[in-house]
Amino acid sequence: MAREFSQEFKDQVVELYRRGRTFKDLAREFDLSATTISNWVRVADKKSAQPPPGEPPESDKAKVARLERELAERNEELEVLGKALAFFARRHR
Repeated sequence: MAREFSQEFKDQVVELYRRGRTFKDLAREFDLSATTISNWVRVADKKSAQPPPGEPPESDKAKVARLERELAERNEELEVLGKALAFFARRHR
């Protein structure tokens, strides 16, 4: 006979996993299977990736634009770090 668990309990176990506990450790502590906990984590990850109810999903164009902005920011950060590295390398010769 399958046991049923409240959503609150599942969420608490998932949170413990996200804080660094292992599936095996949690399974032993709560008398569950590691596979069950893994499934709960996977479902929670899918839920968190979805936009809140009533909010439209991000369009492909908006997603590409956002990712292009993020890439430009990272490239700028890398450029600054490269210049800093060159500066300190010259200084310590």
